[in-house]
Amino acid sequence: MKTIILHSYKGGTGKTTIALNIAIGFAKKGYKTLAIDADLNAPTFESIFTGLKPKYKFNDLFEMQKMKAKSYTDKNAELNPPTPKDLPVKSLIHENLDLIFANSKPQFGVGLLSMDKNFHAEALKRLYNAKSEFEKLGYDYLIIDTSPSLNLASINSIIIADASLIVLRPNKYGIAGTTFLLKELYSMLGTVKRKDYIIFNQIVVGTPEKLVTQWQKHFKKRLGVETVGTIHCNCGIALNMLFGNLIIEDDTENEFLVAIDKIIKKLHHDLKN
Repeated sequence: MKTIILHSYKGGTGKTTIALNIAIGFAKKGYKTLAIDADLNAPTFESIFTGLKPKYKFNDLFEMQKMKAKSYTDKNAELNPPTPKDLPVKSLIHENLDLIFANSKPQFGVGLLSMDKNFHAEALKRLYNAKSEFEKLGYDYLIIDTSPSLNLASINSIIIADASLIVLRPNKYGIAGTTFLLKELYSMLGTVKRKDYIIFNQIVVGTPEKLVTQWQKHFKKRLGVETVGTIHCNCGIALNMLFGNLIIEDDTENEFLVAIDKIIKKLHHDLKN
């Protein structure tokens, strides 16, 4: 099983849309895929997959020591924390795609959103165990949509990843912020077992190709990070997002899906060894 995370310096880069469509793309190619909403600052799966009501969330694996059973007969009953195999739910959009939701009402400064190093050290152990258990369940790909910027929960996801896709909007702040992220965090964590890639998303139509090439060279030459995707702004996708629809319907001529397919093929090729 290969673990791929999607990360960004800041929110609003389209990271979640890309993560979901990569997961769906792998599923459609016949690979059993598990997508995890680990963007704990702003979880979105619950608003996208409104018909699904999972019993457990990603946070529960790390935060829930004891949970009161919602029972009218025994209000003092307690449930044990879930195991990794209790978390996935069927996506209902493809038989090869399962999902794990995050808590839709995160508590800032608590649990996975805390800065407690001891908590996160233990959480990393549980994350490694969960990764092992997901592999035993037969998944080929694990796609994790992480929280943006620098936080301990995202760092744990980076540590267990086989590949990291860093998504940015190509403007002055996106380039500078992503450069900072790679220099201050990714270089510190090393790349012994992880491959890092850049995805330029929401490139403004009319942007000179020469400028896009310049950005790619900036990350490749200065930081050794390859660009795996360049995606231009798409008004249709932006309109869908207004209604919470981040899943793009099949269209062989859709530039976004063409770019996603190239990313999937590149990842499968690079990670198969």
